[in-house]
Amino acid sequence: MANTTMNADEVQEKHRKTVADYVGDMAALESHIEEALDRQLKEVTDDPVALAAVQDFHDTIKAHRDTLKALEEETGKTIGSPIKEAGSALLGKAAGIIDLVRTEGISKSLRDDYAAFSLAAISYSMLHTTATALGDQRVASLAERHLQDHARAIMRINEIMPGVVIRELQKDGHQANNTAVEATQKMVTRSWEMR
Repeated sequence: MANTTMNADEVQEKHRKTVADYVGDMAALESHIEEALDRQLKEVTDDPVALAAVQDFHDTIKAHRDTLKALEEETGKTIGSPIKEAGSALLGKAAGIIDLVRTEGISKSLRDDYAAFSLAAISYSMLHTTATALGDQRVASLAERHLQDHARAIMRINEIMPGVVIRELQKDGHQANNTAVEATQKMVTRSWEMR
C-alpha cells in the first residue's frame, strides 16, 4: 500500500490548488453574468429605475470579475479535473441559460438577474467555506464582500420589482392598481424577516 501521507508543502499546495479552482469557477460565473447584464443594458432603457439598477449591477459584477481574474493571475490558474471543468461550465451556463429562453419584459430580465445573483451568492458561500477551511483568509474575505454585494443586489430587485411590474402592466394597457406596489413591498419584507 502506497504511503499517502503528505508533507506540509504538499498539503499547502493541495490547498492552494483547491482554492484556485474555486476562484476560477467564480471568475467564470461572474463573467457570464456580466455578459448577460451587457445585453440587458440595451433592453431596460424604457424604465429609468430598472436602467439605474442594471447599470449598478453591471458595474459591480464587472469589478468582481476583474478582481477574480487578477487573483487568478496572481495565484496561478490551475488545470482542473474534468469534473471541475464540467462544474465550472455548468455554473456559467446556469447564469446565462435563462437569457436564451427569456421572453420580453424588463421584469423578466430582473427576475433572471435575481436567479443569477442567487446562484453567485450560494457559490460565494461555498468559496468562503473552502477558503476558511483551508486557511486562505484573503480569499475568504473577498468571498464575503462579493456575497454582500450580491445580497444587496437581490434586495434591490425585491424593492424595485413591484414598480417595474406595474409600469409594464400600465404600458400594456391595463388599469393596474398602484397600491399593489406598496402592498407587495410590505409582503416581501415580511417574508424575508420570517426566518
